[in-house]
Amino acid sequence: MDILDIDPLSILPFEKTPTYKPFLAECVEEARKRGYLGEEENQAFKEKHIHIGAAVGHYTYLHHKNTQSHDVAVLSSLLMAFYYCIDDYGFEAKSVTEYGSRLVSGRPQLEKGLNDLATLSAELSSMYDPVTGDLLRMSTQAYVMGNHLEREMCGLRTQWEVNKNAPLFPTIMKTITSAATSLYLLSFPCSAPATSYMQTLPDGICVHDTTADIMSYYKEAIEGEFNRVEQTAQMHNMTGPDMLEELVKNMKLSHKRVIDVLSASDPSGSLVSCYTSTIVGFVVFQALHPRYKIKDFNIFSF
Repeated sequence: MDILDIDPLSILPFEKTPTYKPFLAECVEEARKRGYLGEEENQAFKEKHIHIGAAVGHYTYLHHKNTQSHDVAVLSSLLMAFYYCIDDYGFEAKSVTEYGSRLVSGRPQLEKGLNDLATLSAELSSMYDPVTGDLLRMSTQAYVMGNHLEREMCGLRTQWEVNKNAPLFPTIMKTITSAATSLYLLSFPCSAPATSYMQTLPDGICVHDTTADIMSYYKEAIEGEFNRVEQTAQMHNMTGPDMLEELVKNMKLSHKRVIDVLSASDPSGSLVSCYTSTIVGFVVFQALHPRYKIKDFNIFSF
């Protein structure tokens, strides 16, 4: 929060943020209009997923509202809602496993929600420059596959052994299994050419991945998840909390590089503003949402 100039005492809870409820209502209405929400009790994708997706979108993509990229805010929120449904094992393992092969072969998915995800991903990707669009499509497919990979790595255990000769694997696995690529690319306007921000992609992903690692560490530690913090700590014979400090240093360096490159690419400051709005919003969302347990530390004024 200090790196991003966020004052914890100035943060307002969801219910006291005037733009939050109207935006949530807009996302739910759009999902109903598209038929994403059905009456079947056994349907994996539910309104609760839209609530968390809208919370992400409200804090990260509201800068797109009333611009040429107006639709990105709501559609990105719905995309994040599907991501959280997947992350919570909402879909059957077989459905997730076959998502990619069915997608590229043009076959229908095994569950309606995954068909809806494929259609939404294609629509959102088509709004962007072809390069960014392809990266967005691949990111969603990788996210679904990454969910399957996490299940495979753990098997019946709670964690897996990090091979000392594979030091880069935890980072690559995190990149595959996270929403970082989509979160970062969707921060930019549809009209911006990919070349204006593409050189920042590695550091932009690193910022989002590392931020997510830090902000979700406490939740995952409580729930006994073997996250990248613990994976990397195991590699270096460190404790999880000590590794957090190293990740903060890495995030600070990557954050500065993103700003420096975007500033050189776009002296108007528009791209920097989009990026900072998104990453600050992402942190505030995670700080506020009970899913991440940050509020339990009582660092806010409410």
